Amino acid sequence: MEKLMMLALLVSVATGCTPLHPTDCLKKSALESCAYNRSGNVTDTDIYGQQAAGIKNALDSALADRHAWKGKTCTVHLDFNYDGKLQNMVIRGGDKEYCAALEAAAKKAVFPPFTDQKVYDVMSSARWNMQGY
Repeated sequence: MEKLMMLALLVSVATGCTPLHPTDCLKKSALESCAYNRSGNVTDTDIYGQQAAGIKNALDSALADRHAWKGKTCTVHLDFNYDGKLQNMVIRGGDKEYCAALEAAAKKAVFPPFTDQKVYDVMSSARWNMQGY
């Protein structure tokens, strides 16, 4: 019985010092918080980049004159449901005309639904730095 208790104690001490390492987690010790490589840039080829590109394309497609905004920027905060329905849009700054055009486009755009819970958790309520092209 004493050997069993010592073995249990040894196992708990050994595993207590090992960092818990969930998938994609970039931490080096058990006491650190997880950091992830999930930029959500539209040029990324991962599932985050694909979702970001889908959202950007939906907005660009709904713009009245999408090529009139080259060089213009607008920072917005977007809140989505899991099905892709836009719940809220808050303009944070940028070119007033471009931001107004994006706001009008957002009202008629059809956004892609989220297909992964992790992506939804990260991107369902986020700031976007929009740039016209």
